[in-house]
This record gives sequence, C-alpha cells and structure tokens, in this order.
Amino acid sequence: MNLTFQAAIFAVASTLAFGGPILTVVDLGTLGGSSAAAFGVNASGLAVGSATNTFGYTHAFSSSGAGIADLTLNSGASDGVASAINGAGAIAGTQFINGQAYATVWAGGAALAIGGAGSYALAINESGQIGGMLTTAAGDGHAFLADGGALTDLGALPGGDWSSTYGLNNAGDAAGYGNTASGAFRGFTWSPDGGYSVLGTFGGANSYAMAINDSGEAAGSAQLADGALNAFIDVGGQLTDLGTLGGMNSYAYGINDAGVVVGYSLLGSGDAHAFVFENGAMIDLNSLIDPSTGWVLNEAYAINASGEIAGSGTLNGVEHAFLLEDAGSSGVADTGTVGNGVSTPEPGTRGVVLLGLTLTIAIRALRSGARLRPQPQARPRSHPRSDASLV
Repeated sequence: MNLTFQAAIFAVASTLAFGGPILTVVDLGTLGGSSAAAFGVNASGLAVGSATNTFGYTHAFSSSGAGIADLTLNSGASDGVASAINGAGAIAGTQFINGQAYATVWAGGAALAIGGAGSYALAINESGQIGGMLTTAAGDGHAFLADGGALTDLGALPGGDWSSTYGLNNAGDAAGYGNTASGAFRGFTWSPDGGYSVLGTFGGANSYAMAINDSGEAAGSAQLADGALNAFIDVGGQLTDLGTLGGMNSYAYGINDAGVVVGYSLLGSGDAHAFVFENGAMIDLNSLIDPSTGWVLNEAYAINASGEIAGSGTLNGVEHAFLLEDAGSSGVADTGTVGNGVSTPEPGTRGVVLLGLTLTIAIRALRSGARLRPQPQARPRSHPRSDASLV
C-alpha cells in the first residue's frame, strides 16, 4: 500500500470514527492586506508570523486571543517577520530598517535587536536561546546561536560559505542548512559538543533541515534523483522519506518530541495542502476539518505539544493565518488521531528554486505589486539566502 493511499484511508477512517470534523480552524485574521501566515506557536497557543497591511508592507504579528497584534507598527521598522515564540512569550524574528535586516527578539512589549545589519532570528527555545543567521565582515552568511546577548558564529559547512539555523531545541542543538564545496545545499544538525553533522539526500544534490526536537530528531526536505523534494524525518543521520499527498514535492517544517511532523505537500493538481505526518501516514489536514467552512489549509509551519497547528490558508479568496485546535476544544492529542502534538521558507522544485527566495525578495516583490508567494507552493518565511542565481 503506498503512503498516500494509506494516509487517505487513515484520514477517512478517523473522521468516520469521530462522527465529524476532528479539527477546528481558528481564524487569526490579517492586518488588512492580502496575505498572512503563522510560523510559530507556543504551549499556550499563542501564534506569531507575518502579514501584509493595507499599504502592502509585511509586518510581524503575534496573536492576542482576539485576532493578531502588529509588532512592527510604530517600531521604526518598515517590515518585519516573527518566526518563533517560546513559553515565556519571547518572540524571535527579523525587523527591516532602512533596507537592512536585524535579528530581533520581542519581549516585555519591547523589540530588541540582537544582531547587526544582515542578521535574521529564526528560532527560539524555552531558555531564550536564539538561532538564525548573521552576516560576517567578509559578507558571508553564517549560522549563529545567541545566548544571554552573546552571539556565537557557528561557521559554515566544510567547503561552504553560507549557513543558517532554522530550528533549535531545548538542549541548544540546532538544525538548518548550508552550502558545500560542490555548491549544493545540505541540511545539518549542530550540537555544542559535536559541532556540525551533515545530512544526506534521497539521491539528489540538496537537503534542508528546518526543525529539531528535544530527542535530536530533525525534519526538513531532501532531493530525490529526479530533482523532486520530499519531506523527511532524520533520526541519527538516517533520513526517512515521508512521501507526498500525490504531487511532486513535500516540505516539512516542524517536529515535536513525539516525532509528529507538519508541513505541506503538493497534490497531483499542483495545489498545496497542509499535512500532518504520524504513525507512518501523511494526512491532508483539509480532510480533518469541516469542509463547509470554506477554508483551504495550504501550509502548516508549527505545532505545539497540545497539537495546535499554526499555518496559512485561504478563506474567501484571501490568505489568512490560522490555528488548528481539536474540535472538542481539548487539544488535538486527545482525539487519538493527530497524536501528542509537533515546532523556517522552502526548498523548491528545481534545485533550490524558492529556497533562495527570502523575505527581502518578497518585500521587493510587494513593492512592485507582485504577490508575496511567487509560486502556489512557495512562501518565503524569512530565508536569508537571496542569491539571484538561486531564484
């Protein structure tokens, strides 16, 4: 039985068993513009992300229980993105000031730049350590780990000159990707004791790690020999292919301590649908909600220990940020279907298409009237890598 067929059977059987939709979609709304996406969610169900406002600027936001609060408004920054939030409510993200990106942490109602120009904060753990990318004096991008205000440059992969952290666990272990001497991009895990471990692929040239849990398991995407990219789980350096929802590519963004993964996949039609992967099956999250709501869940980026999933979907033709909750309001984990819960833009279909699209590029596109997502399956979350050769 192929994985897609197994997932479909599992989803249908689950819905029948519970006599209705398993998940409820909470609309986090927009900031008045045409797009919004939630990229992180903490244990309390508070979500963060970015959204366009009525003037076309992209602003960072946090959910407030009654919609979303604009973190960039009146901050001195023109644009921003919030990438992750921890249990204490500290938010890691990036502010854009005078065209320059600054790694930022929002805490106690204030925004504090923790890096110089050309830096991006993309992950945060429960102790407040932050991971992301900084620009060196030589102009290279390097992964960093910030702890107590001190930034540690993690360097690049052997032979490469660019790297970035995208995921961070509570032990201070990181996941991300960087380029190599061959020019290919490879996912990595990094630990304070062992340094970099370079991840493999599924026969292609590239791989990308986006999240890591407290067991050291990483999630991301890896290239097949035919150039397609499939979501993976990495356990001890061994990649497991999660398959797709019938289309050519899938991308994983989050993994929890139970090994549950969220992300999105292309369908056979080419449309993008959010998924959750558990117990060997990739499940289309759209099969677990009430279809009469009008929602199409396109991308899932994060999931907390209670099983609340944050992402981006389409409602009445407008892209909204969403949070998924158990339809019984007691957490996804209680359904017995989406497990014990899961925790930044993406690989593309030709080499590193989409991967090179950064938030900066997205902002430029907005200025010229283009959509934030350059392709249906692509959303620049805050990728620092922006070489024109990768687009």
